[in-house]
Amino acid sequence: MNVLSHEKQCQVIAALVEGCSIRSTGRLVDVDKNTVMSLGVKVGEACARLHDAKMRNLNVALLELDEAWGFIAKKQKRVKPTDSPELGDAYAPITESRIKR
Repeated sequence: MNVLSHEKQCQVIAALVEGCSIRSTGRLVDVDKNTVMSLGVKVGEACARLHDAKMRNLNVALLELDEAWGFIAKKQKRVKPTDSPELGDAYAPITESRIKR
């Protein structure tokens, strides 16, 4: 089993954090896409454990979140008048929430 050097691992994670795709990260860093996936999962799970361990007993009065956007089958600008009304942009709005103490 081959193990990536620490430097290569850092390059992979840096590329993923910058928004590069798995395939482009593999090409940029010269590693297999399955290796990129495996390292991404490993680091993601470690980040989740760290977050869960450290983010405890927080006194939060205000949460501010952005909406989630996606599209169904096609983007809104491609929807034709004859298409189903379910097609196109889809938003899941999230508004500010106040937590009462």
